[in-house]
Order: sequence, then structure tokens, then C-alpha cells
Amino acid sequence: MDEQSRDVSRYIAGTDATQALERARLLNKEGIGTLLVPLECDLARESYEERVESLRDMARQMGMKMIRGGISLRLSDLGFLEDREKAVDRLVTVIRAAEEYALAIWIDMEHPEVVGDTLEAYLVLRKKFPHLSITLQSRLDRTSADLRRVIGARGRVRLVKGEYADPSGKAATDPDEIRRRYLADMELLFSEGAMFAIATHDEIILEGASRLQRNHPRMMEFQMYMGVREDRIRTLLFEGGFPVTLYLPFGVSPHRYFRRTGLGPGSAEKV
Repeated sequence: MDEQSRDVSRYIAGTDATQALERARLLNKEGIGTLLVPLECDLARESYEERVESLRDMARQMGMKMIRGGISLRLSDLGFLEDREKAVDRLVTVIRAAEEYALAIWIDMEHPEVVGDTLEAYLVLRKKFPHLSITLQSRLDRTSADLRRVIGARGRVRLVKGEYADPSGKAATDPDEIRRRYLADMELLFSEGAMFAIATHDEIILEGASRLQRNHPRMMEFQMYMGVREDRIRTLLFEGGFPVTLYLPFGVSPHRYFRRTGLGPGSAEKV
């Protein structure tokens, strides 16, 4: 394996679901939870029906192998941009397959122009599937209001800084401002939320969340990318006693994922 291949494998759990499941099994043995994430470039080769079946099979394999964690996906991976009703029906099929094995489904957030529709779809499904979870991005102006809606519905949230620029300009771009918004949203979660994930590698936020969890215990976990700050992952878990889940993307075409997240060979890991 050459140096670049080793660097890629640091961030990618494998080229297929079998390899990703094995990586998840090994992480579970360390006490680390896992979220399997098929790369969008690879999903584009499937029809939506094939995609649903592959996700259902992944849930079955996770259940049979007793993998602790779940699956993270985007609604656009199920055709949400083309036909929202059919996409939601496909998502329900995947959720039901995951529920048979007590696995969680997390909805990743996408470009700002689809945030509203994604949130509305989530709030409707939340009434039927209480463990379904959604991602909210603190960089967007609307997020605090959206967060209050999800908390009011007793929904489960993954809070992230956010990867997508808002073409309307109504989003923070300054790193300090994004962090300030994140900390405010996190305070709200610890004050009024029920179940949530703090998804970040920012040390100031990690320390703040650790203090809040000690003082105001909640059903929360830390979520982080595979390959980033792995020493910190283990201090959170083994020294802090906090639950930690890793995001495990897999597939043969990671380049779009690397561009979107800023990870990958030669990256500075500014996430």
C-alpha cells in the first residue's frame, strides 16, 4: 500500500460495506459506536430501488453481526430532489429494516435551500419513528429556531457547524461566529433537549460539552469523523466516560466527500 492509499484509508472505512462492517466491529470492541455512510459518488451508480435494498441489506448485516450504531444518509440519496413523496416512502422502508435490529437512522443535512423541506419531512416522520434523528447546522441563521421546533417535538438532533455555504448569504462564515452560534445552540440542547449528538472536533466545544454533561447529564453522545483526532476520541471515551460514535464513510470514490469535508490526503483537518 503506497503512502496516499494509507492516507485515504485513514478516513474511509473501506471500499464496500463488508469492509466497513468489519471496521465497525473492531471499533465496537473498543466501546466506540459507529455510523455507516455510503459515499454519494458510489450511490449514484444505483437506481433508487437498488439503493433502498442495499441499505436494507446493510441494516440486516449490522444486526446479524451485532454492530452497535446505525446508518447515516441524505434524503437526496433516496430521490428527495426529484420526488419527495417517493423519497420519504423509501426512507420509511429503510427505517423499518433498521428498527428490526434496534439500529438508528440519522438524516444528514444538505444545502441550505433544502433544509426547510428536509426538516418538515423529519418532523412528520418523527411522530411514527421516535429514534429517527436529524442534523442541524449552526452556521445557518435559521438553526436556533429549527432546533427549538425539533426539541418541541422531542426529536433527536446531531448538531454540526455545517459544511455548506448559503447562496443567500444568510449564514455565518467567520469561524469564531460559527463557534459562538454552535455554543449557544449547544446550551439550548443541554437546557431543554432530550437526546442529541455533539458532532465536532473543536476543542473549545468539546470541553464545553464535557462540562455541561457533567453538570446537566443528558442522553447525548459525541460524534466525530473517522481518522480525525483519534487520541481525543479515546480520552473522551476512556477518561471522560462519554459515549462516542464515529462516522464511517465507505466506497471506491471518496473525492467528493474529501472536497466537502476538507479531509483527505494532505488536508489540515480543519473540521
